[in-house]
Amino acid sequence: MAERVHTDHPRDCGSQRSNQHPLLACVQAFLALTLATGCGVSLGGPPSGAFLGQAGVYNYSPTAIQIGNVQQFWWCGQATNPENPSQDTDTIQYASLNLTTHVLSGPETVLAETPGAWDSVFTCNPKVIGGVFQNPFGDGRSYSYAMYYVATASSGGAGNSIGVAFSADGIHWRKYGTPVISGVNDPGYGVGQPAVYNSDEKSGIWLFYEDSPGQTPTRHVEAISTDGIHFSVQGTLTENGLDSPLTDHTWGDMAYDAQAREWYAVFNESCRNPATTGNVQERGQSGVLLYRIPADSLLSGSTPWQLLGSFDTNSLGNESVFIAGLLRDEYGRVNIGPYPSIELFPSISDPYPSWSASPAQAALSAEPPQWDIGKIVWTPTQPLLALKSYSNGIVTEATTGWIDGPAGFTVQSTLGHLYPTPQHGATLALYGCKGGSYDYFVSTDSACGGARVLGLDGFGYSKPAAGLSLVPLYSCVFRRSHFVSHDPSCGSGASGGELLGYALP
Repeated sequence: MAERVHTDHPRDCGSQRSNQHPLLACVQAFLALTLATGCGVSLGGPPSGAFLGQAGVYNYSPTAIQIGNVQQFWWCGQATNPENPSQDTDTIQYASLNLTTHVLSGPETVLAETPGAWDSVFTCNPKVIGGVFQNPFGDGRSYSYAMYYVATASSGGAGNSIGVAFSADGIHWRKYGTPVISGVNDPGYGVGQPAVYNSDEKSGIWLFYEDSPGQTPTRHVEAISTDGIHFSVQGTLTENGLDSPLTDHTWGDMAYDAQAREWYAVFNESCRNPATTGNVQERGQSGVLLYRIPADSLLSGSTPWQLLGSFDTNSLGNESVFIAGLLRDEYGRVNIGPYPSIELFPSISDPYPSWSASPAQAALSAEPPQWDIGKIVWTPTQPLLALKSYSNGIVTEATTGWIDGPAGFTVQSTLGHLYPTPQHGATLALYGCKGGSYDYFVSTDSACGGARVLGLDGFGYSKPAAGLSLVPLYSCVFRRSHFVSHDPSCGSGASGGELLGYALP
């Protein structure tokens, strides 16, 4: 039984504009697993290190809603199609978490492909919204949930469309028979990765989605509806401000802040170059970026997108961090739960690669059977990031983020402090990098000079700033291993002394 993954968008790492991924190196192991357990058998709850998911199968592209003290989650996961037992690919999984009792219920399969229909091959990328959806099927029945999902009948994964299903409880769903946003005749990827907002708490749906026709760049489109089914396009979202070398310009989700009248969106970082990962094309991007923009600038771009935070391999440890969902209320607003803090649920590869993993070993740790869902909380008052030097007696690593504690790393010194985003004149980005299996280093080059990019350490200064007491950061080398120092001579036996920039003390 071959595993096939419905990729999230046309620039999914390794997809080559296809929804299908054969997982060449993983097929034998996966066949052994299905022979032992049987296709579709539940493999249990989330693995260690994950918030949601099931061991041994892919789980990604979540949507999250909180109503009262209950959080509800839907995501794309591998399982048997209840309507076609021979199909063990995409399904929509559901789980709920009671915040009072801390009881997690699920997962369970709540939606899958329909044999012989427009969504017969892949069904993925769900986004769920609450409302009052009256008589969508002409039989007098009304529903309180709508799920917008991406699907296709193409075995090659082209011509994706967005469909909708309705539910009274979020578990039992009834599909509308035709797509609401069609890409059926598109020779490219089509349309996908919806984000959704209910403007009137009834059926006034604003649908945002990626449009990737043919070989043209992905654009984000806004369409609105009064019944949740029939949509009219309003325009294309601005890309003003999305000019960071990190940004992939594809996303996972968007949600509205009704108090501040701003939109939040979580975009994917770029795919790693296979030349930096042992010629293994990773699946899933290396991180996600949280942005915000005033509502009246969403289409015009009169005010640019503002970067709020980066969450990547450097900060979290996971090799892949991609397609994150934002916690919303049932109408698509972030004014819920820990607001004004924002909860994100990224797709992650789990577990982390070893600190001494080769580039290829790290890349293979991000294969779809290791995909699960994590949890991140962004707070408005972001503290400075401490750039610390760690050692385990074999290598030295300078980072503001994750460190492999069980591998014996301990803090040697604090080198300085960086801002998490460009601010107060600190616009110099510093990146965590790794050469080969052991050489960790810091660089001002977003491509790490051809080495493996771990992610963003933070922002410092390119030169001394008046009125600030800054400390210099030099990149040094000792026995072919890098370290960061305040000393331009790098100390006895070392070389380098390349100035990276300046940090707050």
